Amino acid sequence: MLDCKRNRLDYGELLCPPDGYRLDRAVATTYSADLGTLLSIPIALVYSQTLEGDLTGTRPQLLQAIKQFSQQVRIYHQKGQLHVPAKLNWLHACLEDSLVAVLPDDAFTAFHPKLWIIRYVPTDEESEAHACYRVIVLSRNLTFDRSWDVAASLDGEIGKKLQKTNQHLIDFMHWLDRKSPVPQLAETVAELARVEFATPYPFESHAFHPMGIDAYTEHAIASRKSRDTLVISPFLHKDVLGRLRANTARQFSLFSERHELEKLPTDLLGGMENHHLSDLIVDGERLSNAEEGASDIKQQNLHAKLFLFETKEETSWLLGSANATRAAVEKNVEFMLELRGKAQAIRIRPRLKELTGEEGAAGPFVAFDPIAGGKDDAEERKKQEQTRRFEYALLNSKIHGKVEAAENGKNFDLHLTLELERVPPHSGLILTVKPFNTSQGLKPHRLHPGQRETCVFANLAEVELSRFVHFRIESSDGGLQHEFLIRIDIDGLPQDRLDNILRKIIDSSDKFFDYLRFLLADEINKEDLLASVSAAVSPHPAAGIAEGWHFHLPIYEQLLVTASRSPRKLAEVDEIIRHLTQGESETVIPEAFLSFWEAFRSLIPRHKSRNSNGP
Repeated sequence: MLDCKRNRLDYGELLCPPDGYRLDRAVATTYSADLGTLLSIPIALVYSQTLEGDLTGTRPQLLQAIKQFSQQVRIYHQKGQLHVPAKLNWLHACLEDSLVAVLPDDAFTAFHPKLWIIRYVPTDEESEAHACYRVIVLSRNLTFDRSWDVAASLDGEIGKKLQKTNQHLIDFMHWLDRKSPVPQLAETVAELARVEFATPYPFESHAFHPMGIDAYTEHAIASRKSRDTLVISPFLHKDVLGRLRANTARQFSLFSERHELEKLPTDLLGGMENHHLSDLIVDGERLSNAEEGASDIKQQNLHAKLFLFETKEETSWLLGSANATRAAVEKNVEFMLELRGKAQAIRIRPRLKELTGEEGAAGPFVAFDPIAGGKDDAEERKKQEQTRRFEYALLNSKIHGKVEAAENGKNFDLHLTLELERVPPHSGLILTVKPFNTSQGLKPHRLHPGQRETCVFANLAEVELSRFVHFRIESSDGGLQHEFLIRIDIDGLPQDRLDNILRKIIDSSDKFFDYLRFLLADEINKEDLLASVSAAVSPHPAAGIAEGWHFHLPIYEQLLVTASRSPRKLAEVDEIIRHLTQGESETVIPEAFLSFWEAFRSLIPRHKSRNSNGP
């Protein structure tokens, strides 16, 4: 079950709707997020495709999926942990309203849960089937990180009986709603109260464990008593491990990172079996690509959080976001899933063989010698704490933006006001800010903590305007400490900014008709999504469509089939047409097609309310 070769989970497959269903809405939580990753997630949620392949770039094929994603998905993340993507993309602007930043009460507390709650509805709107739900609990953030993680997925249908097990999940949803409103919360929690989630085989029961929120102050892990215990955690604290070890009658097995084990006291390590991820695993990508000249090579570190508690009768697995640290036990907002059962297949001994190897074969983890412990660097830890206090004061400051017309009458000036009076000056740190998603190479503005400050970034193009602002913290010697994005309120943003980005992407008649064919396709596959703009055309030549478009083209037949089989798609097409034809600028859609489209517009079904609250 923890075999890294046979039991791998694909993030995209976890998100894909069940057969016959489509995404209706979802709530997700994560500690950190990457905008580039978020642009790829709709491929799974909307198009039911896995996430392999190069899905970067401003692809027209992704427009509809990202648009649906931004309207149907709400993502809560730790403020200050929105990563700066490696590549700029105009489509990042479409994600602004789907992200909610959560700032904890102090610098050493984290909003740390990794969770999806997804509602799917039948693809066939005439179907008698009802909505269904999926809960995914992970140790993985919404980033491109290649570390080792663990995840579990539970599907459920809405039944007639109240499910007491789901109350903890509902309470967590209410807590999120108090931070920032969860769309359609009342309907969601009413249904969740009766969803019968299936426990993954071979486990027999499950439980949800939110931690660090109102009325959930007791940690789901720290007080567990067991005969044998297995802990997988990339971050450690000696007090928590000492407590877990004291609650274990026999064998205690710990799996972590080498540098974390080195910080622990040798006497504590001596009372446990300790293992760290093999260097062959950590550096495996670099070693396997050394001769190929690959540039995007990253270490594969440990990020999974898993606790196994075994008694004589049963074994409990707790997986999710919580590390074996004091912050996770005493402060952080975390979420864990507990799976319980009596089957021999879920006991600890088989897991030890999977992790350390069997029958002479090496496993992914190797033994750690307790003598190598006791190397905690108190001075380095103190510096990190000072940086965290500095950063938290920045995140807690009021930052506001205003957009005004630039001198040339075409572009815009961005005015930022930053109230940094409560940010303590730090001689060893340099703080800068600049707009996000601009390719002009603008010089960042250096900020001066301890005072109110204003700055202006002039002559930005409309597609470069963003509610995300790029902050960078460097040490005085030029070393990068942290860079991140913050979503801020900005007055004066053009109301048609997102529409103009759409027009910028679909800037020719050929691209419009290519995109139209894509929207009308009966099935969408990965080849369609990965096709370049120039290649994403029908077998018939696209050249000359703008001038010579007429009714006998295959697209006419596609529209007729769509009107008969999937009339809901006509509404999507109509919305794209409206966006591309609004405003004073000349449209890329031929007048002949616009006149022809009026006949199909009358076939667009009106929204029908349907009882989706279960039987």
